[in-house]
Amino acid sequence: MSDQNSSRSMLARGLSILRCFRPHERELTLSELARRADMPKATAHRIVAELLRERMLERGENGLRLGVSLFVLGARVPRQMELRGVTRPFVERLHRLTRGGAYVFMSDALDGSTGLVDSVYYSHDSEKEFGEQVVISTSAAGEILRFHGAPGAGDALSNHAGVNGAVFGPFGGEEPTLVRRKDLVILRMTETVALAAPLRLSPDTVVGALAVSAPSGRLRETQAASHLQAAAAAASRALQRTPELAHWP
Repeated sequence: MSDQNSSRSMLARGLSILRCFRPHERELTLSELARRADMPKATAHRIVAELLRERMLERGENGLRLGVSLFVLGARVPRQMELRGVTRPFVERLHRLTRGGAYVFMSDALDGSTGLVDSVYYSHDSEKEFGEQVVISTSAAGEILRFHGAPGAGDALSNHAGVNGAVFGPFGGEEPTLVRRKDLVILRMTETVALAAPLRLSPDTVVGALAVSAPSGRLRETQAASHLQAAAAAASRALQRTPELAHWP
């Protein structure tokens, strides 16, 4: 355990436990949480007990998972609700035009993790197909945010949604093929493809990303890229007309 970690407050340590979970991970063991949070297992056990009492964590079949109280609290975040409200029509239209799952993401200003704000997807997709689409879309969004230097994005791709196998482990450890352009990222896997484009508050301020993904045989990449970029541009114009978002951190 580092000296810096030993001087942190209990609140900071509790938050570090919650931040250990990556987008694709449903459960983590106590030992893994302690390792990732860089604290003794006994300390992690005490903090986890508090988080369980507050229902910020829950016990799962094979470990600990994020709790419903954390979700309820997060759903009250004003900026997330504002971003979702403005972009919802564009997400729905993108879903209809591409026949893929459509997603809105924003970046955590503290650690650069990429957060899913809204989604529209095919309900008949299997759990595995849906999981793959969410993970690869998160990766594509993280890359576009990192590339444009969104607030807090930093090393979002390598740390949270990377193409280095960390995120894609549950799907066989396959590394996707990355294609990066100025306003478009394409990630391809054998069975799934995702595209992402930036959401802008100004020409120099990227605050989120719009993404679309689907099984490779369903998505026509050229058409999907055109629809995605048009939707992202229209959504960006709508965001720029929203006074509540004028002072994005």
